[in-house]
Order: sequence, then C-alpha cells, then structure tokens
Amino acid sequence: MGKKEKNLHRVFREFLAEQKQNLKPQSYSSYETAMRYFEFYLDCYGSEYLIEEDLLRYEKLLENGRQYCEIFGPGHIGFREIEDFLSGYIILNAPISKNFLKVTARVMHKLVQWLHEKGCMADEVYEKTNKRVSKLKADLPATMEVSKLISEYAGKSPHGKYAEELNSRFTIKKIEPGKLWFEDFLGSGKLIGPVLVSKDISSRCRVGWTVVLWIGKKGDEWRILDSRAVYPLSEY
Repeated sequence: MGKKEKNLHRVFREFLAEQKQNLKPQSYSSYETAMRYFEFYLDCYGSEYLIEEDLLRYEKLLENGRQYCEIFGPGHIGFREIEDFLSGYIILNAPISKNFLKVTARVMHKLVQWLHEKGCMADEVYEKTNKRVSKLKADLPATMEVSKLISEYAGKSPHGKYAEELNSRFTIKKIEPGKLWFEDFLGSGKLIGPVLVSKDISSRCRVGWTVVLWIGKKGDEWRILDSRAVYPLSEY
C-alpha cells in the first residue's frame, strides 16, 4: 500500500516550520499571515477545480465538518489555485498594501519551490506555476499603483448624463497613449473603447490585466466614473 498523502493543513505547517528557522520574527509573521489567507482561500474556493469524483468526496466530508485543506493534499494545488489566489482573491479580500502584496507573492514563490523540492509538485506543474508567480511578483505592486491612479483619475471625470454606462469587470485588450480598450467579462467579446485615461496610466497598464470599473460613454469616447480594483488575472 502506498504512503498516504499528508493533507494541506499539515503540509503548510511543515512549510512554515522550515521557513521559521531562517526568518526574523517580523518576517515570519508575514509568512504566517500570507499562508493563513491562502489556506482560507482554498477552504472557500479550492473545490471549484475538483474533478467529479473528488467533488463528491469533498461534499460528503464537508458535511462532517472537514475543510478542503483537511481533506486534500498538495496534489490538489497547482497553477490555477496559485493564479486565482494571487491575481484575484488576495487583492479583493485582504487589507492590502504594496509591501503586503510583495511579501505574499514571495511566500507563494517559496511555497511552490518548496513543494517541488519535496516531490509534492510535478515538474510540468512547477515550471508553469513558478514562471507565473515570478511574473506576478512584479505585476502585483504595479497593479496596485495603477488602481490608485485610476481611482484618482475617475474622481476628475465630468459629471452629467452619459449616453451609455457599464459597471462590470473588464479585460484590457488594447493600449494606446492615453487610451484603453476593454472586453466585458459578461459581454459579446466586442471591444469597448477608447476609454480615456492619462498617459501615465496607459503606460503602466498591461494587456490581459483585469479592471473592475464603472464607465460612461459620451460621443465615441468612454470615461471612467468609478474604480474598484485592478488585478493581473490571466486568461487560462
């Protein structure tokens, strides 16, 4: 009989215990916080990517009071879970700062490398996930800065009636100096734009980033009326 896989809760405790040996107390506290958010994310949303057999098992054990991280092992986390956590969940659900985002991305990077070193993450999963986390380490602080700039810019938009208004989540599809074009997550795939922004904002944005905005149209142009978030969620 093969060796039983440790559950994620236990694996995460082992990861933190090893990291603690090389960290100052304040740094370790940041690691604990990041891992606590990740574990909570998995317990709430990890089941979204389960195959039918695992989902049935999860639902049965959940009724008995067990959580995702108590049921499954490291074989049930990979690119999609890390991607969703870093590029979406943590931005929308944590009291973030640029430093917190940097630390959280660093912790996830360490975790991915550690899982691979321990033989808990397959080579192909590791290569894809490690590459994405490396990019997110730079993108996360950048999206936070852009989010701040867009919020300030939206506050300067002229008041009044607009011919059309949209309040949704969009993907940035095209960028020109001072202009952005979006695709609505819930729309037909048609490009929306140009959406006017400052040249500073457009120079910092990246195609593929997600923005949560309220925009209004006057003539052939759109203006940002309000902004909730900017995050580097990729299309996978």
